[in-house]
Amino acid sequence: MIPPEKLIDGAMRTLRERVLPDLGSPFARGQLFAVVDVLNNLRDRIETRCALLEADAVAASQALSAVAAALHAAGDAAGAASLEAALAAAGADTAGSPEERAAALRGLVREALAACPGHSPAARAAAEGALRGYLVSQAIRDVAPLKPSLLAEISRG
Repeated sequence: MIPPEKLIDGAMRTLRERVLPDLGSPFARGQLFAVVDVLNNLRDRIETRCALLEADAVAASQALSAVAAALHAAGDAAGAASLEAALAAAGADTAGSPEERAAALRGLVREALAACPGHSPAARAAAEGALRGYLVSQAIRDVAPLKPSLLAEISRG
């Protein structure tokens, strides 16, 4: 079986070397560069998807553990215990796919964010800080694999 990244590399090479030279229309050239841009960004996401999801799950788990610790420190033992139980349940399903685990933990992050206003100011600040750190790092993990855009080539045609 040919690895998907090799197939995508071949398709991009064919588009650049065989199709592009025969395109006279700026619009068609722009469309071709748009397709190459999408393929270029898709290529490295195929194999790394599981690793990206696992990194997301680990980061979410760490942030949620920090939220539980903040709740403990603020004296909200019940809230901390509830979050810890949900966190353990989300992480206990090792048979689930990385996508399922990451989705479950992202759901807990949403719940923790929604619960923040109900906590004491100190617990709220600590919880929001931990969750903000997770969200910022997740945004960076989402953007990091993207390749430089071909928008200049697309617009030139």
